[in-house]
Amino acid sequence: MRIINLLKPNKKVSYTVLVLICIFIIFPSLPNLQMPNYQILHNKDQNIKSSGIWATLDLINPVGINNSRFTHNSIISVQGRLFNRIPPGGEGKPDYAVAIEVDDVVFSNFNDVTDSNGYFQIDFIIDPSLDIYSSHKIEATVIDSTPDTVEYRTHYIINVNTTSYFDVNAPVNAKLIGEFYDFDFDDYLRQLDDSAIPSSLINYYWYDGPVIVDSNFVFTDGSGLIQPIFIPDIGITNLDLRLTFELSPDIGYSEIWLTNMKLFSNISCIWSLPTTITASSDLRISGQVVSREDPSLAINKRFVDIFYEGSFVQSVQTDLNGRFSVVHSLPDWTGQASISVQLPNALGKNLSTQHFVTIQTPSTPPFLLFFSIFLPIIGVVVGGLAFYGYRYYKKQNKLSKVVNLPLEDKIVNLKILKESGRLEESLSYLFIAIYMDLIGAKFGRIRKNNETIRDFAIISVKNLNLSPATIYPFIQKVEEIIYAKPFQITDKEFYRTIKLFSPVYYELTGFNFELNF
Repeated sequence: MRIINLLKPNKKVSYTVLVLICIFIIFPSLPNLQMPNYQILHNKDQNIKSSGIWATLDLINPVGINNSRFTHNSIISVQGRLFNRIPPGGEGKPDYAVAIEVDDVVFSNFNDVTDSNGYFQIDFIIDPSLDIYSSHKIEATVIDSTPDTVEYRTHYIINVNTTSYFDVNAPVNAKLIGEFYDFDFDDYLRQLDDSAIPSSLINYYWYDGPVIVDSNFVFTDGSGLIQPIFIPDIGITNLDLRLTFELSPDIGYSEIWLTNMKLFSNISCIWSLPTTITASSDLRISGQVVSREDPSLAINKRFVDIFYEGSFVQSVQTDLNGRFSVVHSLPDWTGQASISVQLPNALGKNLSTQHFVTIQTPSTPPFLLFFSIFLPIIGVVVGGLAFYGYRYYKKQNKLSKVVNLPLEDKIVNLKILKESGRLEESLSYLFIAIYMDLIGAKFGRIRKNNETIRDFAIISVKNLNLSPATIYPFIQKVEEIIYAKPFQITDKEFYRTIKLFSPVYYELTGFNFELNF
């Protein structure tokens, strides 16, 4: 009995020792057992020895990030802890800056500082530059200086997608039903980062109110430009167009509604023609081509053919407002005539509109009758005024050439010389004292010492523009008397010389030169 009692206590001790041994063996592996299955054990330096590790950084998000997909510009909250893992659950490392690292690129602007227990949370915006067709590694890294090595054991793997949108302009030009709706050269399907989405399928739906009347699909070309879409030819022009796109899972869903598609099925014309049209004249055929169903819809940027009485006149393109204008020379016949506009189209539809005008006989305008009566009278009046004006001008021109110079004393001196028998001196005085004074007063020209009487005659004609028919006879006579016939002249020659001077005097003063002795 004693032996049995002794063994029982020893057996309890043995069990106790065995339990303690198991605890010490299993406990170090507990952190690894607690690691979520979505976290991947990762060590940036597999050769780091435990003795050189200053701290460990683990990502500790419970769920929702690893192996998940996120849209560009969406936000994920990355949680983690910087701590000593030996002993297990060791102390945290506070006040250290930690930043997000994506595909080994540090995004330092997305960061947080560890709290007193070493925990941090970083809200990271999924960068639009991340490729939507590949996976990306998300890590956290300490960006402050540390005493020794940091062990990084975990990271996340994520995928990203993006959104799309239709970069499409509102319809501008009118389209005939049955044709293709051509998008502009800058109508694209784009990603969130504005890059075009090439070679992708787009679904389209034509609506008459809430009812889908036609649907199909088109593709974008290699540059992302949306290709033409067929317009259903069902006799309805007030259709709306809806475009949709989705490339799951990489590019999200988008759609766009296009209303007021500017569709028409036939044409009409708002004419702009003269109120009176006469034969044998040039007629400007103008108007605005509009939809027959909706006159407010201009048929713009379309070629139309103009016809007069069924004969082709000209092909012309309408402007942005649907307007056109051509000039046609009318024949000489009168009566009613037709003008029509036709719109050529690849569908072979007869799209035309016609207008009738009345061609009148040309009549003599009232103003022609007026001019036929009063034009001669007006001509006489104008001629008379012109003649009067000419005479007045000549008179003023002549007056502008004369000069007023007091000559009474000089005439007295001339008389004294003549009556004292000194005829040569009197004629020399006539030239020097009277003629030269008149020239000086009118033209400011003074005879130089080296200029002879003949020289000054030439100067008077060429430089002073005096008439040679009056100047030359007078000065030649004076020169002859002074140099060729000194002291040989008679009273008759004296008065003959005075008579030659009279037209010169008249040209310079506007008056006749008369002697009363």
